[in-house]
Amino acid sequence: MRSGSRTALERARDRWDGLLANRPGEELNLGLQIFSVVDILKKSHALSNALEDDTRLEDERAQLAQAVLGGRVSDEVTELTMGLARDSWSEVGDLAIALESLGIHAILYGARREDLLGETEEQLYHSSRVLVDERDLRLAFNSVTQSVENRMNLVNEVFTGANPYTIALLRRAVAVEEHSIATLLRRYITDAADMGDHLVAAVTSALPLTREQEERLTAILSAKYNSDVQVHVSIDTAVMGGLRIHIKDDVIDGTIASRLNGVRVAFRN
Repeated sequence: MRSGSRTALERARDRWDGLLANRPGEELNLGLQIFSVVDILKKSHALSNALEDDTRLEDERAQLAQAVLGGRVSDEVTELTMGLARDSWSEVGDLAIALESLGIHAILYGARREDLLGETEEQLYHSSRVLVDERDLRLAFNSVTQSVENRMNLVNEVFTGANPYTIALLRRAVAVEEHSIATLLRRYITDAADMGDHLVAAVTSALPLTREQEERLTAILSAKYNSDVQVHVSIDTAVMGGLRIHIKDDVIDGTIASRLNGVRVAFRN
C-alpha cells in the first residue's frame, strides 16, 4: 500500500477500534463478516472498481456499498465498508486489502480481550511449523482440486486443540488463494506481535532449549532490539548445532551447518 491508502486504513482502524470496544464478544463474527465482504469484492471486479472510482461522488460510492451489502452482513460491517468507499485509495484493490486487514484485526482484538493473544500467536507459529514439516498436509491445504470449504473443514480436523481465534485465521489462510498459506501465517503472527507490542524471533535449533536458555536468549534479543521479544523455537536436526534466529529483517545464523557450508564454499573457490 502507498501512503495515501495506509493513511485511509489507519483512519478506518481507529474508527473500527471504537466500535469493537463496545462490542465485546462479537469480534470473531464481525471479522468473519468482513472476510465475506472481501470475497464478494474479489468475485466482482466491476463492483470493486466502482467503490474505488474517484470520478464518482463519495456518497454515491457509499450508497452502492449499502445497496450491495444491506441484509447480507451486519449494519456495522456495512457501515464500515461504506466509510471505506467514501475514502480515496492509491491503487485499485486497496479497499479490499484494507478490509482484509480490518477483519484480521477484529479477530486478534477479540483474542486480546480474552487474554488469548499470546496463545493465538504461539498456535499460529506452531501451525506454520507443522505445515513446513508435514508435506502431505501442506499439499492438501494448497490443493486447487479441493474446494475452499473442504480445505477449511480440514483445518478443524487437524488443529483440534487450537482456540477459536486461531482456527478462524487458519481457515482464512487456506481460503485465500492469492497468497501462500505460509505467507499469510507470517502476516498473522506479525499482526499479533504488533498488537501485543513486541517483536517475534523465529529460532531454529537442533535441540530444544531449556527454560533458562530461552529466557537468556529473550533477554539478549530484547536488549539488542530495545523492545520486548517473543521467542518461538522450532527444532530442525539439519542445523546440527547452534541457532538460527530470524527477527525483523535480520537473520542471525550461528548454526554448525551454516559454518560447514561456508567451509565447503571456501574449498570450492
